[in-house]
Amino acid sequence: MTRLPRTLALLAAAAAPLAAQSAQPYGVQLAVLGTTIVRDGATIRGAGAEPQFRFNRLFSSESWGAVSLGIGGQLSNHERGNDALRMLGLFLEPRWVPPLPSTRVFPYVSARLALLRMEGRFVFAPDGATNGSGIGAGGGVIVRLSRTVNLDGGLQLVRQQVGDIGTVQFRPFMTYAAKVGLVFGLR
Repeated sequence: MTRLPRTLALLAAAAAPLAAQSAQPYGVQLAVLGTTIVRDGATIRGAGAEPQFRFNRLFSSESWGAVSLGIGGQLSNHERGNDALRMLGLFLEPRWVPPLPSTRVFPYVSARLALLRMEGRFVFAPDGATNGSGIGAGGGVIVRLSRTVNLDGGLQLVRQQVGDIGTVQFRPFMTYAAKVGLVFGLR
């Protein structure tokens, strides 16, 4: 058994005092993340992690659905040749779940506002770091796995803008953030 499935299984087993995110006022999400950075017209793929704390049901009604707000962080590593980039971010993610009769599957629409820090290590340029921002929107689906655990998969399109790192220039670019993870509802 590899580490990730074993870790997720242990987290799910430890969730006895928790309840599904959609039914509880708070939730904790741990997700793996796939994303890209665009430099000089080239797409540099990366992977990472995304922890998030969610305030569920800030507003809800049977006729309108539910609104929640997540506060989280992201970390992704990107390599191209011998150059390496690391993207760190803090974000706000509001979501709207439309009113549906299902008690197991919950599609949602989301937005994201992020503060970013990108660190770079380069072969032919000085290493350094820069700050930036991101704004985007997307959606996903939450599937209730048990009374205590949900599976959350989502995709967002995000416009990111960061400064230059020394002589290495970064223009504003569109990217995606694809994630899948477990959500633990807190009582």
